[in-house]
Amino acid sequence: MDDGEFLRLFHDGNLSGEEFRHRGHLRLAWLVLSKHSRIEAESMVAREIRRFAVANGASNRYDDTLTRFWVRVMGHATENAPEALSIDDLTARFPYLLDKSLPYRHWRAETFNSDRARAGWVEPDLVPVP
Repeated sequence: MDDGEFLRLFHDGNLSGEEFRHRGHLRLAWLVLSKHSRIEAESMVAREIRRFAVANGASNRYDDTLTRFWVRVMGHATENAPEALSIDDLTARFPYLLDKSLPYRHWRAETFNSDRARAGWVEPDLVPVP
């Protein structure tokens, strides 16, 4: 599926769960970052994923710290690979983006998995996010 269809299905709330796993979240962040600053993208992606979760009856699954972490990491990657033409290009250049355990290099598990971190951004307690 091309990027336009991906975004259309996402905004309509009809993107399948299979398409919106980790790589789908990265793809959304990459697409938004391609048109907006990192600060704007962070707010936009957080708002849109929260809306998508509510529309799909999964509002309890939204995690604000997790979402904002990946937008920040993706922003750092895109700034360091402006030649990347797709999410595939970007993840080929930076395979660590596909490592779902990456947040645990920045937070202790008890901090990252807390209700407070799910509800809003919590600063890393191990290593700062780039």
